[in-house]
Amino acid sequence: MGATEKHMMVVGAGIMGASIAYHLASRGIKVTVIDKGQPASGATGSSFGWIHTTVSDDAPDALLRRASVADWRRLAKELPELWVNWTGALSYDDFSLESQADDSLLRQPGISQLEPALNNPPQRAYYAQQDGAVDPIDATRVLLDKACRLGATLKSQTAVIGFTREGNKITGIETPEGVLQADCLILACGTGISPLLDAIGTPLPIMASPAILLRFGATGHVVNTLISGHDIEVRHARNGDILAVEDYPATGGIDDIASDTLAAMKIALTGTESAQLLSQSVGQRPVPADGCPIIGFIGDTTGVYVAVMHPAVTCAATLGRMISEELVTGKALDMLENYRPARFSSGQGCT
Repeated sequence: MGATEKHMMVVGAGIMGASIAYHLASRGIKVTVIDKGQPASGATGSSFGWIHTTVSDDAPDALLRRASVADWRRLAKELPELWVNWTGALSYDDFSLESQADDSLLRQPGISQLEPALNNPPQRAYYAQQDGAVDPIDATRVLLDKACRLGATLKSQTAVIGFTREGNKITGIETPEGVLQADCLILACGTGISPLLDAIGTPLPIMASPAILLRFGATGHVVNTLISGHDIEVRHARNGDILAVEDYPATGGIDDIASDTLAAMKIALTGTESAQLLSQSVGQRPVPADGCPIIGFIGDTTGVYVAVMHPAVTCAATLGRMISEELVTGKALDMLENYRPARFSSGQGCT
């Protein structure tokens, strides 16, 4: 059976699964995407949407992140309805300042020129001109819509309750509506991967890291870039709302975080005096235990491919392209070799 005659099933209709499905469908592959909820209803729906390329050279996902800008620009050309806001990102958190050469940092006059709404601009900041942002929910919809126009099938509100096997090969999934057969099963459902792999008997350590996405109404344009500092992390949404992201507090108290963030934003930015909280949501970001992406076929059970990492939005365009290439050609890509699931059983780790 040739690759284009195979039926590939993607479990998870978030940004990662949508990108994989789109890239497979673009290659003429028969694809079914299933999700226990609606598209982008998991971590994707509460993602900040930063296409974030600034990492240290020894970061495990450095090459993926640095390829991400070109792939998101490619997608924007292939899918004109896809909105990507290439404003760059202005960062003055400790990591950004310490990881960049001093002569690459903006000084206060340049910062004020770039972001005049900052009331107390920092002495130094790093401007990543290549960075951008997407609306993750909208991007997921665009990718899935195009995949379906190319022949893919989307089944939402469809839970995986079991698997069908022939020997050591997974041949399909069991759902409340019946069995769905596939030649290859691609698990791209974030923290939902762990219970599925437990059922197969090949567990992988994928943790949930909660984050809070806050949406504020604004009366006008406030920031020109995406701002990431020790006090605020904000950007404009496509409709002009201001988005902010915060780590989930160990003690809970999401309402306190929302009010504290609004207060910090009003102190930091002129033009936010009348801003009001519109919505708040918590996303469970999937983070492999060693911090590295997990990409590839699992252990002794054949027919199951895993795709999970944080940040998924940044790297979704690149991984969709690369994973589809591996699955269609059958050839392993060197850039993905360090991310294979087998490292957890071999003890090799991610380098």
